Amino acid sequence: MTLDMVTPDEALGIVLAHAPRLGAETVPLAEAVGGVLAEAVAADIDLPPFDKSAMDGYAVRRQDVARVPADLAMIEELPAGAAPTRDLAPGACAKIMTGAPVPPGADVVIRVEDTEALPDGRVRILRAGVRPNICLRGEDVRRGATVLEPGRVVGPAEIGVLASVGRERVAIGRRPRVAVLATGDELVPPGAIPGPGEIRDSNSFSLMAACRRAGVPADLLGVARDNKADLRAKIGEGLRRDVLLVSGGISMGQWDLVPEVLEELGVAVRFAKVNMKPGKPTMFATHGERLVFGLPGNPVSTLVAFRLFVWPALRKMMGHPQPAPPPIDAVLADKASVPGDRLSYVPADLQHQGDRWQARAIETRGSADLVGFCRANALLVLDPGNYTPGTRVKAVPLEL
Repeated sequence: MTLDMVTPDEALGIVLAHAPRLGAETVPLAEAVGGVLAEAVAADIDLPPFDKSAMDGYAVRRQDVARVPADLAMIEELPAGAAPTRDLAPGACAKIMTGAPVPPGADVVIRVEDTEALPDGRVRILRAGVRPNICLRGEDVRRGATVLEPGRVVGPAEIGVLASVGRERVAIGRRPRVAVLATGDELVPPGAIPGPGEIRDSNSFSLMAACRRAGVPADLLGVARDNKADLRAKIGEGLRRDVLLVSGGISMGQWDLVPEVLEELGVAVRFAKVNMKPGKPTMFATHGERLVFGLPGNPVSTLVAFRLFVWPALRKMMGHPQPAPPPIDAVLADKASVPGDRLSYVPADLQHQGDRWQARAIETRGSADLVGFCRANALLVLDPGNYTPGTRVKAVPLEL
């Protein structure tokens, strides 16, 4: 058990060491988006499955258009989805649409722009390029070839590939079940008008959104009041999930009761503080193979801690081969200043300029300034000190 303050790197190492891979589950294709493939996927047919036209035009025999203009007899029209009914004899052509099967005997498709319809029903070929404009059967993928490897995150393109090779269901790493719990007598729902000393609960909803953006659904457990009975009941409910995210109630105040309740419920605390700003009072604990994150109450601190520690844990649990990608090398566009004595994660605007990444620190009013934080798409990893433009820095992207 590590209860002393740890560095961010040490904290991440502890989290990943305790985060289990959850095995695989087979889901319908439409539900696989955001998941991580747990199997290799092979093509069940050739792609394309037949020789098809790459454009609208006329399928012809190359020798018939060796000299142009050439007048050919049109014998058939082939829209997409229609199969040819005749072989292409010498001197003949077939009108063909993009994606339609090329008739036997044809070895080139002439663009419709390079043709002219004649009054007698024939087609005059005006120009014949060197490209065949035909996609050959199996030129993309041969039947039996692997099209997707295990460990790939399933996005829109991967869904299209899976559909094209006939997969209605696919095995992905099981998504962890996550519960989100906010704590504090001062919290009211977003639809309520805060009274004296009250604030609206934003952390529950930002954490839920962060989980969903990571491809993991999250259940909201509501708000636990600052008494042990309510905390015990709601934390106990959260411990039935794979991951419990608790926001607030983990510092050193009189009403910060979460650590005490966790101990009573048999939860093993692995670290209680991280030497960073914002997010120092970030806690991590385990209950068997279940993970518990105690996140700071300030909304920016909560999201920073989620990005640095929770997001990599979720990725590992789903089977991602690289749970915690390394920071991006960037250069500062403007000067920056970091006060204090802790490693800071500074909100920044990160843009790709030419052959390098360029970062600009964003000024905010601190770890409660969620509005200012919305302007950031990255975090600069900076030790205390003053920085001049052009300084090389590390940047952690926020847009996952």
